[in-house]
Amino acid sequence: MEMLPKKILSVVATHTFNLDKSHQYHLSITISHGMVKICCIEHETKNCLLLAAYEMALDKNQASYIKQLEQIYNEDYFLIKKNWHAVTLSISNQKFTLVPDLLLNKNQLPIYMHVACGLDVKDEVRSFTHVLAKMSLVFAENAAVLDWFKQRYTDSNFHIIHQASAIIEGMHLEHPVIHKTLLFVWLDQHYLHIIARNKANLLYYNAFAYETCHDFLSRLKAVMDILGLKHNGCDLLISGFIEAKSLAYRQLKNYIPQAKLKTKICLLDPKTKIFKKVGSAPMLYFDVISSFFCHPYVSYSKY
Repeated sequence: MEMLPKKILSVVATHTFNLDKSHQYHLSITISHGMVKICCIEHETKNCLLLAAYEMALDKNQASYIKQLEQIYNEDYFLIKKNWHAVTLSISNQKFTLVPDLLLNKNQLPIYMHVACGLDVKDEVRSFTHVLAKMSLVFAENAAVLDWFKQRYTDSNFHIIHQASAIIEGMHLEHPVIHKTLLFVWLDQHYLHIIARNKANLLYYNAFAYETCHDFLSRLKAVMDILGLKHNGCDLLISGFIEAKSLAYRQLKNYIPQAKLKTKICLLDPKTKIFKKVGSAPMLYFDVISSFFCHPYVSYSKY
């Protein structure tokens, strides 16, 4: 039986969102493990005006995946507009690797992928450079899926990134000045994302599948051991699918007492009210919202 996309979230700032002003808006789309997230942010004010999410087929290589995308676009007609200020498509998968920017050779992107995680004949390879961290993220995705999006936004300022880049860039801009090692942990529904920074240097990034609280803590401890970090020797911010009253957070606090729960996205307009309508924490959508800050027109000097 063919799976149909299921809308699980749809909220719009009805008093401010105006499709006639789409040329002033940045559209972000994240396609991840069984999920499509959509976000619209006003370019000048950085006010989040729209959030939507769909449950999808898990495998982007399935023939039905593109049919499901077409169904979403038929239902949410605003997505077919072509005159957005910019559009960013963010890919979530395990096909990525980080390369120091000075060593990146764009003619060898497929080689990086073959060495790091393998490459399918149907894949297209791309890269994104993190200016502040001086690292480049090389990634791959099913070319047919990428082509489907390219055909819809050929007239727009369209860019393709990886979810990892959105998380890295968003975290870096949220906390531009740090004086000692900082761990940032973001919990997606299925993956645990861990970033380690020391001042402006990106020390580590990776994403791990997890199912239980034990999985989450054991992977975090393993990363800290690899980096030589003591549980009382670094700051840690955690966010995403975790709450202050949860068992996972209580056990984390027992292991790292200085751990703090991050609940706000400081980069957004503080007047943003859409999350009150959603009834959940902004950090659940940190990946799709941070895609906005990966676009070339964003000025780092503002943060």
